[in-house]
Amino acid sequence: MTELGTTTRVVLSATAPFDLACSLRAMRTFTPTANDQFLTGDGRVRKAFLHPTHPSQAVVTEVMARDDGEPGVAMTVHSGEPLTPAETTAVATAVTNWLGLDDARADFLAIARTDPAMARLLPVAEGLHQVCFPTLTEAAAYFTLTHRSTAWYAAARKRRLVDELGPWAVVEGRAYTAFPTAAVVTALDEHGLLPFTGSKFRAERLLTVLSGLAELDEAALRTAPYEEARATLLAVRGIGTFTAHALLLRALGRPDAVPLERTQFTKTALALYGEPAPTPADLRRRYGPWIGWWAYTARTALGWVATPDSSDAPSPPPVPLALPLAAAAA
Repeated sequence: MTELGTTTRVVLSATAPFDLACSLRAMRTFTPTANDQFLTGDGRVRKAFLHPTHPSQAVVTEVMARDDGEPGVAMTVHSGEPLTPAETTAVATAVTNWLGLDDARADFLAIARTDPAMARLLPVAEGLHQVCFPTLTEAAAYFTLTHRSTAWYAAARKRRLVDELGPWAVVEGRAYTAFPTAAVVTALDEHGLLPFTGSKFRAERLLTVLSGLAELDEAALRTAPYEEARATLLAVRGIGTFTAHALLLRALGRPDAVPLERTQFTKTALALYGEPAPTPADLRRRYGPWIGWWAYTARTALGWVATPDSSDAPSPPPVPLALPLAAAAA
């Protein structure tokens, strides 16, 4: 196994308030990306991303808090060859999107401070920005794999796609793997995808969704009016209302709307507010276009108010990333 031998260091800014410790804490309990990154236990996280110009290769980023006290992160990129300025910028953009560094939460926080139930979460979660899926392709694969399945199985199947199809790289003896491109996944036919999907139905749907998304402009989805972006996603065969909302929030970082009628959100509202809980209409009226930040903050941080924050203390080692089959044979 060949170690990545080149490092590039970059300092990235975040929209205040931002606390990387909150992001690391959120990563520990987000099942869909379990073991997709390595938390060192001393306030750093390492994660593989596709190489910006050679997507059959991976780079590994190491992120820690800035040492100047400003909101943001210090990032070291490990690569096989020196990155060009454009490549460095592309990796920085990927990390910015992944950690939600540009999340503008001031208006949401102003409302949350007037909501007694949410206000009690803010002492531990005011600096929480949304940790997103690193790519739209990865998010679409996960949410497609949840159809007629459970979140646990969907995460395990997504992890197998990463391990066996994604490009990998080694830093300090540990292998890191990035989620493959849509082109790599869709190069397999339904039979070839069956070991990753568990059913012919999910294999067909995964091919359809990823092929459709490949035709879209992801940058435009991030900036277009929300309803226009939502309509564009819904026009992709295989993407329904739930998946469109999930992609907009958890992959593209757009908080404008959430399907609050679904069980996971009604349970969150009940746990946060008690009986009687506010209705979805009540919550939408109160939080308006920032309802996504309400949903993410409440679901992520609700248990934190009763649990000591151990994000700065060494935690039990994560389950080691499975070495890709290609690496094991090397």
